[in-house]
Amino acid sequence: MKLALVAVAVAVAACVPSRSELRSPVDSEVARRLGAPVALGDDAGVSALLARPLDTDAAIRIALAHSPRMRAALDDLGIAGGEIAAATVLGPVVVDAQFVHGGGETEYDYSAVQDVMGLIAGSRRRAAARAELDAARATAAATALRLAARVEIAFHDLYAAQQEVELRRTAFEAADTAATLRERMHDAGNTSDLAVARDRDAREQTRIDLARAEAEVEQRREAVNALLGLTGDQTKWTAAGALADPPGAAPALDDLEASAVAASLELAAGRARVDAATNTLGDERVRAILPALGLGVGAIDRDHNLEFGPAIRIGIPLFDQRRGQRARAAAELSRAGHELEADAIELRAAARAARIAALSAYLEARHIHEVVLPLRQQIVDETLRHYNAMDVDPFQLIVARRDLADAGHQYLDALRRYANAMSEVAALRRGVRLDSPTDR
Repeated sequence: MKLALVAVAVAVAACVPSRSELRSPVDSEVARRLGAPVALGDDAGVSALLARPLDTDAAIRIALAHSPRMRAALDDLGIAGGEIAAATVLGPVVVDAQFVHGGGETEYDYSAVQDVMGLIAGSRRRAAARAELDAARATAAATALRLAARVEIAFHDLYAAQQEVELRRTAFEAADTAATLRERMHDAGNTSDLAVARDRDAREQTRIDLARAEAEVEQRREAVNALLGLTGDQTKWTAAGALADPPGAAPALDDLEASAVAASLELAAGRARVDAATNTLGDERVRAILPALGLGVGAIDRDHNLEFGPAIRIGIPLFDQRRGQRARAAAELSRAGHELEADAIELRAAARAARIAALSAYLEARHIHEVVLPLRQQIVDETLRHYNAMDVDPFQLIVARRDLADAGHQYLDALRRYANAMSEVAALRRGVRLDSPTDR
C-alpha cells in the first residue's frame, strides 16, 4: 500500500509544468533588470508600435515581443520542463506470464513488477532536471537582456548614420558651391584649369561620401529589422531620435567589474549546469551498481488453485557497469566547470574593456565638443568677417566650413562610440555581456 501511494505521488508530480509556470519567473526577472514591464514572445501590440515613429524603448519592446530568437530561447524552457516531467515518473509495470503443461497438469505463472529505480536514484535525475531548468531560465533572461542591448546599440548606429547624412549633405553643398564658383571664375578667365579640376574632384568626392552615408542608413535599418524580426511591410517604420551630447561629468564605472560579476546571468546559468552535471554523474554511479530494481506481486495457478506472493526483479551489472555513461557524465561535469571558469574570466575582462571604451569615448567626445568644435566655429566666424572685409577669398571660407564639418564627423563618431559603450555597461550591470560566444 505504501509503495502504491508513493507511486501515485510521483506520478502526480510528473505533470509537465505549464507555460505560465515556466515563463513567469523569466518575465519577472527581465522586467526587474530592465526596470520596465515586458511581454516576452507576445506580439499583440507590435502593429500599433510600428505605426508610430520608433524610438529605442519602442524598438526594444518590439524585439522582446516579436523576435524569433527570443521565442526560440523561450522554447528551451518547454524542453527543460519536459525533462523535469520525464525525471519524475516511474518506469513501466512489467507483466510476465508463463504457461506450463505436463504430467497431466497445467500451470500458469503471472507476475506484475513495478520498476522502482525512480524512487531510489530518481532524486538525482530530478535535481539535474531542475538545475537544467534554472539554467534555461537564466539563459532565456540573458537572451532577452542581450537582445535589448543590441537593439539599443543598433538604434545608436542608425541615429549616427542619419546624422552623418546631414553632415555629408552639408559638406556636399559646400563643395558644390566651391566648384560652381570656381567654374564661373574660370569662365571669366580668372583661375586655372588645375584649380577647377581640384574643386570638381572635391565635389565628386563629397558626392560619393554622401551616397555612402545614405547607403549606411539603409544598412543600419536592416540591422534593426533583423533584431526586431521584421519583414515585408513591417520594415516601413520610421525612426525618431538622435544621439545625445555626453553628460557634464564622466560616468562612475569603478565598480563595474564587481557589479557585472554579481549580476551575471551567464555565471548563474553556468553554476546551474555544474549542479545538473554533478547530479547526473551521481545518478549514473548509482545505476552502475544497481541498474534495475522492481517490486510487485506474482501469482501461480495450478489447476485452478491460485497462489499469490511477492515478486522482485534485480538487475545485475554483470557485463555492463555503465562505464561509458559514467565517463560521459564525468566529462560533461568537467566541461561545465571549465566553461564556468572561462565565462568568469571573460566577463571580468569584458567589464574592464567596457570601462576603458566608455571613458575613452567620453573624454574624446567632451574634448571635441568643448575645444575642437568651438575653435573650428571661431575659424569660420573669423574667416567670414575677413571675407566680408575682402581680406580673404571665398574659397578660404569654404575650407573653414569644410573643416568644421569634419570636426562634426569626429564628434558624431565619438558620440556613437560613447553611447554604444554605455549600452554595454548597462548590459553588464543587468547581467549579460554582449560578446558572449553563444546564447546557449
